[in-house]
Amino acid sequence: MSKLSVKIRDAEVEDLDIIFSLITQKAEFDGGINNFSATTEQLKQTLFGNSQLARVLLAEIEEEVVGYALFFTTYSSFLAQPSIWLDDLFVILPKRGQGIGTALLNHLAKIAQEQNCGRLEWTVNIINTNAIAFYQQLGANILEPIKLCRLNQASINQLASYSNK
Repeated sequence: MSKLSVKIRDAEVEDLDIIFSLITQKAEFDGGINNFSATTEQLKQTLFGNSQLARVLLAEIEEEVVGYALFFTTYSSFLAQPSIWLDDLFVILPKRGQGIGTALLNHLAKIAQEQNCGRLEWTVNIINTNAIAFYQQLGANILEPIKLCRLNQASINQLASYSNK
């Protein structure tokens, strides 16, 4: 089989419906659809509004969107450099194993170089052994001792309400 011609491009506001669909598919794949509450209007405001909080890259084959990467810039105090946090990487199931994820990560690595980033980071579910093997093949270090900490909206509100008396 010949190598597919994958085009990577920045998403535009006109892509909102496909972005929403891809995020929904990722939530279903990850088993997190019950935690999925995003709306297209929220995505429009946060991805394309005045205070753009994240960017989306879309992967296309013959003008069909087949995957995406959603990311944003963070900062590493240890490196005193910006970093990129990859929040989502997803390729539709029928197109996996065809170099699309690699193309998305390659494009993202080039963005990280342009921004002088010291790191490109993301999480992977420990039971997703295919993804772990894929990331390691690309040179990623899997940091075993690190645990992700998260406050949900209710916990944020509770913590913010504490007073220092």
